[in-house]
Amino acid sequence: MAGTYIVVIVIYFLAMLAVGFLFTKKVSSERDYFIAKDKLNAPVIGFSFSATQMSGSTYMGTVGSVRALGYAFIPAAISSAAAPWFCYVLVGDRIRKVSARLKSVTMADIFESRYGKAAGLTATIIMIIASIPTIAAQLKAAANAFEILIGIPYVLSLFLFGGIVVAYTLLGGMFAVAWTDLIQGILMICGFAILVPVVLIKSGGFTAMHEAYANFNPAGISISGSQPMMWVISGFLVWGFFQIGGQPAAVTRFLTTSDAKTMKKALAYSIVFESFIFMALAIISIGAGALLPKVENSDMTLPMLIQTYLHPILGGVVLSAALGAMMSTVDSVLLMVSSLFVNNIYVKAFHKKDNTKETLTAGRIIVVAVGVLGLLVAIKPPDAILWIITTGFSLMASAFTFPLLLGLWWPKATKAAGLTGILTGAVACLFWYILGYIQFHSLSSWIGGIWPAIFGSVISLLVTIVVSLFTEPIDRETAEVFYDDSLIA
Repeated sequence: MAGTYIVVIVIYFLAMLAVGFLFTKKVSSERDYFIAKDKLNAPVIGFSFSATQMSGSTYMGTVGSVRALGYAFIPAAISSAAAPWFCYVLVGDRIRKVSARLKSVTMADIFESRYGKAAGLTATIIMIIASIPTIAAQLKAAANAFEILIGIPYVLSLFLFGGIVVAYTLLGGMFAVAWTDLIQGILMICGFAILVPVVLIKSGGFTAMHEAYANFNPAGISISGSQPMMWVISGFLVWGFFQIGGQPAAVTRFLTTSDAKTMKKALAYSIVFESFIFMALAIISIGAGALLPKVENSDMTLPMLIQTYLHPILGGVVLSAALGAMMSTVDSVLLMVSSLFVNNIYVKAFHKKDNTKETLTAGRIIVVAVGVLGLLVAIKPPDAILWIITTGFSLMASAFTFPLLLGLWWPKATKAAGLTGILTGAVACLFWYILGYIQFHSLSSWIGGIWPAIFGSVISLLVTIVVSLFTEPIDRETAEVFYDDSLIA
């Protein structure tokens, strides 16, 4: 059985490396490497956005969490399918226009142009720090799957999986990242399309599945049974609307095109892709509770389903799909961190803007360095994959959601307010996590059931608005870049 898994996964890994080699020759500048400006089509952008957003938490963490928590977590999971709509409609087209005018390479460039150098640097630092837990969590998820299904030791699995992702990201940059995301997205659809009917058949159909789940987790069969209602509502908001600020690696896809039609088509691909994945996820997760009532580690739910109920060839395909979800996030975050460090720290500190060869080399070095750092953190991380990722996500959502929205749509948002909003949002989020951990000794339980991303974002919103009312307005040049003439005060 393990031999069949290995053959399927080796074929998959070789295909990903081939994509990296294929696109190496297309990279001729740092803009090619980091965003492949105007060189990606709508399906690639749409799938890349969604595959990056979903990550290993969808296949490993969320399946395990929904199985354990029941219907209380399903609204949060399903609202993720609405995340593309929120992101594309509320910020996507504005970012596309502004980045084309500014020739932006990173989201930190947007913050710097709107709120000043201090805001740009602050955003850069927060994104880099918050991204390391995400990388570590994806690597942990992959290594756990390798260990349980194939028998490869955890640490060896870490470096095998991480090495493949670093290699093709290093070679092809955004071209390789986006095109492998498309392939991985298709695999993700195929994987869940295989697993959903198997789970339903083995459970005896929808009715029998829910009856069995009710016996397994009586509290979880009710939408508010296992968690406070505010926890359920907060989760719904966080995984939908707050993806705007919490997923800068995905939102970076809006910098890749200056064409409005391409953006609209990409949105359609994203919505269809995610709607299928998250509806399927809900069925698989509840079915897993009925079929696997004695899984000790909830993150191992999906690997156990694969091992128990699928033929090794089909299991290899589904496992490859899960690995694809993890890879699509790791490669995007690696590239985002590299672009942030090179464009917003290295180039500006050492004035290397016109040295394409040197900046490309620096970008590739950072990809390797961040990949190695993620591997080291993943050797002994906390147990729950989803909540490792949620911590970094919440920090960025708190810091960036409303400063980004107000910066794109509200001319009265001042530079001082933007910087203050970013800082207070991040600090408030960490404060709420600390209070929750003191009371519950957990990263997944919070006072009043209010998620840290909600608490931090509300503080950030209030501070940004209040400070804007008492500080100096933005200059006319900034207003002209960010707003239509009719909106300029």
